[in-house]
Amino acid sequence: MISSLQCWGGYPSNLELLIDEVNEGRLNISPVLIMTGGEYLSDDLRKRLAETFNCYVQTSYSCTEGGTVACECTNQHFHINDDWLIVEPVDKDGNPVADGVLSDKIYLTNLYNYTQPFIRYEVTDRVIMHHEDCGCGNPSPWIELEGRTDDVTSFIEDGKIIKIPPLAVYATLKEIHSLRRFQVLVYNQNKVELRIETKDGEDRTKAFEEAKTALKDYLAVQGIHSLSITLADSLPQQDENSGKFKHIVNMQNTK
Repeated sequence: MISSLQCWGGYPSNLELLIDEVNEGRLNISPVLIMTGGEYLSDDLRKRLAETFNCYVQTSYSCTEGGTVACECTNQHFHINDDWLIVEPVDKDGNPVADGVLSDKIYLTNLYNYTQPFIRYEVTDRVIMHHEDCGCGNPSPWIELEGRTDDVTSFIEDGKIIKIPPLAVYATLKEIHSLRRFQVLVYNQNKVELRIETKDGEDRTKAFEEAKTALKDYLAVQGIHSLSITLADSLPQQDENSGKFKHIVNMQNTK
C-alpha cells in the first residue's frame, strides 16, 4: 500500500485511474493539493478527485516549446506567464483574433529559450483571450482553454478490466513517423479501429502494420493480449457536434 504524500500531479486521465485504486483500497494517500496538466480537466473529474482525496484540485496549461504557458487561479482562469512568453490567438489563416473570440490556434513566442528560439510557433490549441480584471487579483491576461479531451479506454483480459490512459496510447503511436495523423477508436470486446493519414509518399498498408505492431506491443505490456486491430477506410476526423479532435475515442457503450 502506498503511503501518504503531500502533493500529487499528473495528467487528468491518469489521475482518474487512481480513483478506482482508492475505492478498491489499494492506494492510501492524503495530498494537500492535486495539480493536473497536459489534458483538459473536466468539472466532473475535478469534483471526483477533490471528493476522493479531500483536497484542492487545480490545473495548468503547458507545452514542450513554451513550458508552463498559463496557471489556473482560484477563479479557474488561466493566467498567462507573460514575462516568459507571448501568446497570440489567431484564426485558421493566422490573422489576429479579438478578445472574447475563440481562436483556431495560437502563435507562441518563448522569450527565454535562447538556445533554440521559438518565435510565433504554431500550437493547435483553441483559446479565448481576456484582458479584463480577474477577481483573484492577478493582473496578467488570462485565457479560456478548450484543450485536449482524449478518452480513457478499457479492455477485458481473463475477466479483468484494464483501463488505459489515452496519452500512453498517443505516445506509442506518435513514434510511427510515417503517420501524419491518427485516431484510435476502441469498441467493446477489445476491438480497436485505426484511422490513419500517412505522410506524402508513405505506403498506407505498411504504416498501418507498423502502428498495429506498436500498439499491440504496448498493450501486451499492460496485460492485454486478446484484441483485434483493424484499419478504417475513413481518415481521422473531428467530432460532428463539438468540432473537437480526439486521438483516442472510447466507442464502448459501457465503461
